Amino acid sequence: MTIAGCALKPLPAPEEILNEALPPQTGIPEQWVAAAYSAPVHSGWLQSFNDPTLVALVNEALANNRDLLEAAEAVAIARETIAVVGAQLLPQIGGQLGGKRTYDFGGRDDVKHSFTHTLIALGLNWELDVWGRLRAERAAAAIDYEVAALDYAYARQSLAATVALNWYLVSEAQQLLSLAERAVGIYTRLYDLADFRYQSGKTSQLDVADSRARVESAQANLQSARIAFGRAVRSLEVLLGRYPAAELAAASHYPAVPPVVAADTPIALVSRRPDILAAEYAVLAAFRRQEAARLALRPSFSLSLTAERLGDHLLEQLHLSQDRASAQLGSIIPIYEGGALCAYVRITTAQQAQAVANYGSSLLSAFREVENALESERLLEKRLGFARSSLADRDRAVEIAIDQYQAGKRDLLWVEILQTEQLVAQAEVIKLENQRLANRIQLHLALGGDF
Repeated sequence: MTIAGCALKPLPAPEEILNEALPPQTGIPEQWVAAAYSAPVHSGWLQSFNDPTLVALVNEALANNRDLLEAAEAVAIARETIAVVGAQLLPQIGGQLGGKRTYDFGGRDDVKHSFTHTLIALGLNWELDVWGRLRAERAAAAIDYEVAALDYAYARQSLAATVALNWYLVSEAQQLLSLAERAVGIYTRLYDLADFRYQSGKTSQLDVADSRARVESAQANLQSARIAFGRAVRSLEVLLGRYPAAELAAASHYPAVPPVVAADTPIALVSRRPDILAAEYAVLAAFRRQEAARLALRPSFSLSLTAERLGDHLLEQLHLSQDRASAQLGSIIPIYEGGALCAYVRITTAQQAQAVANYGSSLLSAFREVENALESERLLEKRLGFARSSLADRDRAVEIAIDQYQAGKRDLLWVEILQTEQLVAQAEVIKLENQRLANRIQLHLALGGDF
């Protein structure tokens, strides 16, 4: 049972929203500035790392992560809200059943009576959506559901990327911990060598004291590395829904970095990233709410039907019918409500403008994320190459320095300085390798490719 009403205004096209969201002078280039490679983005980036452990961890997080479960329930709430709002378009049918017994205590015994009243009624109330206000509200709720679903999709992508980032951060912490343990061993051997040479009269007590201080400093750094490793593991365990007991075994090395990533074009990002699409849909929902607020200024119409049966002593005595039915068509015309309806129109108009601005901000942030990641891809590769070459040279320098110290041509302090620089260079390589992996993961997330 429906009554045709005024059609809703057509929604603004994506191009129209995009043009309004960005300043007139902000053009979107045809290609990424930081990279000219514009092949289509492929899904399944998680498999490209060729890391079965990472795949298993991501699947565990998708099943157990509490924040993702919260996002999933938000989708369920938004879906049911459509039914709640849409129910206003349908007739509301209700029944009533009641009874009452009345005692009349008169002054004379012969006029004392008791009366029984019963009521059985069935009623129908229906607000006729002549102008489309209720349909606009239902349309807004339906778009809100799409927004929640897109937010959930992006939450899944973000969780997969966050697990990957934390997994390789744990690997970095493990490698730095092993390096700290190695440093303790190196400085301990140098201390033993200095003490031996001091006992043999070939060096001074200064070398012994300095070597012992370096051993103690290395021990302190080892404790710091253990703290960092424990915290990294616990952070990952919480993402997986586990108790943070720091029991997760870490990888002792990184996987090979996958080949170059196809980045497509900037404009393709608009229709691919779930969070950007969610921001666009939020504009559409705000559009419908603003439309509903305007339509609320018009008169509303309602239909009411009632059928009831009264059980009443008086009706029986008067021989009147106990069955009644009524129908009513009414209208409510807003005349004065303290400016509330007009204020709500202004509020929803501002909310629509706010949604458009948020969409533009989200777009620019997404473009920045991709450009930064693309540029870092190239620069990190160069930086890592220099760092690896520097480490190889320092390894060779330490070997030569130890040989010269044992031959009495160099003092121990010079050897220890070179050894320290070697360890620093090794830590730098470990960190840069993790940065390169992290940048690749962030690039996949920024491009919006599904994992």
